Amino acid sequence: MSPNKKVIEAHLTAPDRSKAAEFLADDVEWIEWGDGVPPTGVRTRGKAAFVQNYGDDELRAEIARMTEEGNVVVVEGTAHVRKKDGTQLSVRFCDIFELEHGKIQRKSSFGALLKDAA
Repeated sequence: MSPNKKVIEAHLTAPDRSKAAEFLADDVEWIEWGDGVPPTGVRTRGKAAFVQNYGDDELRAEIARMTEEGNVVVVEGTAHVRKKDGTQLSVRFCDIFELEHGKIQRKSSFGALLKDAA
């Protein structure tokens, strides 16, 4: 597995948000599209805002496939979220990561909320 794919896998499967943040550039940018959470078109800038946007609900990502070209890694998978109130949701996602110097510089997320919970 390439170094870029290892960074993305470690970021998506990190056991907690602080570990996931280790793989982000300080000026990271995240744009979300589709009917994922939060709603479409939300743009987040900076590591602290990125981590805050992730929230503190229990999150588990399943990676189905990763494709890489240059400094770009595309990931397809499913994210399962268990909220603090006990409700659950699952989102099928396709994320495009751009990396610089081994850190995530930009993430574009495309998601579709699945009808059946995790």
